[in-house]
Amino acid sequence: MARPRCSPGDLIVLANKDGKLAFDKINVASDNNLNLVLQEPDFSEKQIDLDIIPPVARSVAPVSSDKLQENNRRLQQEDAIRQAYESTFINEEKVRAFAQEKGLPPDLTWKYLQTSRGNWKEILAYLSSLKPEEIEYGFGLLSTLTEKDLRDTPAEILLAHLHQAQPKPKNIGDDIYIRYILSPRIGRELITSWRGFIQQKFSENEKESFRKDPSSIAQWIKRNIIEDDNENYYHVPLFPQGALELGRADNYSIKILLVAIARSLGIPARIDQANDRPCYYKDGRWVELFLEKEEPAPPTKNKSTLRLFYQPIEGVSKPIYYTHFTLARLENGQFKTLDYENDPVLNSFPCQLQVDPGYYLLITGNRQSDGSVLARLKFFNLSPKTVKDIHFSLRNEFKKPEVLGKFLSSAKVTDLNTGRQLNLANLLKDKSFILLLIDPDKEPTKHLMEEIQAAKEPLSNWKGIILTIIAKDKMPTNFRLEIYPNLPSIAKILYDQNSQVIRDIDQVFKTKTVNLPITLAGNEQGEIIFYSEGYKIGLSEQLVKYLPYLK
Repeated sequence: MARPRCSPGDLIVLANKDGKLAFDKINVASDNNLNLVLQEPDFSEKQIDLDIIPPVARSVAPVSSDKLQENNRRLQQEDAIRQAYESTFINEEKVRAFAQEKGLPPDLTWKYLQTSRGNWKEILAYLSSLKPEEIEYGFGLLSTLTEKDLRDTPAEILLAHLHQAQPKPKNIGDDIYIRYILSPRIGRELITSWRGFIQQKFSENEKESFRKDPSSIAQWIKRNIIEDDNENYYHVPLFPQGALELGRADNYSIKILLVAIARSLGIPARIDQANDRPCYYKDGRWVELFLEKEEPAPPTKNKSTLRLFYQPIEGVSKPIYYTHFTLARLENGQFKTLDYENDPVLNSFPCQLQVDPGYYLLITGNRQSDGSVLARLKFFNLSPKTVKDIHFSLRNEFKKPEVLGKFLSSAKVTDLNTGRQLNLANLLKDKSFILLLIDPDKEPTKHLMEEIQAAKEPLSNWKGIILTIIAKDKMPTNFRLEIYPNLPSIAKILYDQNSQVIRDIDQVFKTKTVNLPITLAGNEQGEIIFYSEGYKIGLSEQLVKYLPYLK
């Protein structure tokens, strides 16, 4: 048996065979062997805490000065090309004037046109074509699209879906109609205009039969479409029209086709995010369908109800799926993670899910400032037709931070918003602060600034100040404040023209800084309680956790 090659750090190894399984944690750097004993799974409310330790950071050999200069030159060229292209995008002033002229909601119009980026002409053409009576559902259709859809999809495809969609049935609300009939987005396929083709494909008798009994769509597909999971080597989803024309498709593409047929006929339908089954909406509930090679879905009456209750911790008032927690179900000896990433039901707690009976695993993770993750595995069983409450929180071993040093700086910096030169000591006087010393051209800084903008709400409610300082010689060509449109209201963007800030930081820690960005946080006395060099995932979340100690 081949020995796997892995980078240093912790791994979770799971093995299964014939319904038996075992798993354990291993440290690649220190553990040479791992023995797993397969046994019948025991999920009687078992809970396991694991500390996942990342690899120790290793120094990177410096490159020559010539190579560094060439890399910087290419980065500047790359930015110049990008900025030249972005300068062709429509601006907010023109969008709002257009919205006023057309009688469109200005904020929503700007939201979708801004998000569409280089595809703005197509989205503008779509909005320009909306008649007054189409505006409500026209914007409703846009609300179902992903950011990538807005940047990819031509106007003619969007208009085809809007104009060819069946009218809203009287027995459903606008939300169900927009999301599960009008929406052109079904799964992970490229959006195409399939409604007209599907509506012409079937006779009036067939369409009426499908509307009376949507399960007959699945029966038609079983008779007319060959399921073939071998020929689609890369598992790229087929377009619904393509699957019909070929008469052959992989299992996932057949599910997309089933939903597309239903939506084309005015039947609310979707692929369930949790179990990947196609289903249709009837009498206030979702009815699952299954295809010939699949196991039949448990009867709806046997479904289990899972209610999740979250106990907030400092810094994480609302957990995010895939970031802080996941839910998995045991299938064929493996825990399959349920895909609830974009499901609005998990946007607030407590929440309620209708799921299949079976064994489940709730995993939570709380990343620490050193990169380690405090994980918790919570196993439980859901019996048919039962309601189960699961209470969870994130492990939180956050200790009161130590004082790492004192930051006292009288550096002269330039406020890039006003052009005024300011004394850093005056900005920080009697204020708690977060200081970000950045190199905007480089990827680590770009990741950090995205995180800071994503944490705008908790940071804006803080009483301190955020100083984003561009280091000397790191100012990009044609730098614009607009590249950070969602910074917290308490943030200032400054330029350190004399490299004094980085010298002051090095003086505190008696080191020479190598990797930007530098992130540090201090209290009103200038005492630093948080410091990070370079970028680590979750830096903004770590800063939010420190806010109670920055008063």
